[in-house]
Amino acid sequence: MGSIPTIPSFAAGDKVGVAAKIQQLADAVSFWASPPKVYAYQSGGTGTTCTTGVTTVLPLNAELYDTDTCHDNTTNPTRLVAQTPGKYTISGGLAYAVNTTGDRTVTCRKNAAGSAAGGTIVSAGRSPATSSGATIANLPTVEITMAAGDYIELFGLQNSGGNLATNANTTADTWLSMKLTGA
Repeated sequence: MGSIPTIPSFAAGDKVGVAAKIQQLADAVSFWASPPKVYAYQSGGTGTTCTTGVTTVLPLNAELYDTDTCHDNTTNPTRLVAQTPGKYTISGGLAYAVNTTGDRTVTCRKNAAGSAAGGTIVSAGRSPATSSGATIANLPTVEITMAAGDYIELFGLQNSGGNLATNANTTADTWLSMKLTGA
């Protein structure tokens, strides 16, 4: 688990400990130049099959980046876990295979343990089905406070009348990200 570095204060006439304070300031600048962040997504071309009318937690099997070991492709691949406590910006999206019937919903939940009714809803988005390709439902970007060990998960719901798979062809199809933005 990490922690956010403390920004030191300086007073006029400081002579003792200035070198340590300068190092502390340099550490804080370095930390915020590249804060903890993760972008995980479904890859390999084969997404998750979602049954009509059933909310499904979505595993993410690849990462664009993960600077704080927030995601594991094997153990709990549905979760992005905060290792460093603080405020995180959350965003994501979900693309479904082509089908012109119904709506597509994407939801992000905090500490849900894979349950569509568990934890707390963080963000949700909805899109009607389209006839011109995949239907994409995006999460509105939000900022939430997370303790070390808190996690978020991505859920999908569709009502096409049959099973639909999520798209897993590019990093922009089915994905979830979080970035530390404050203490």
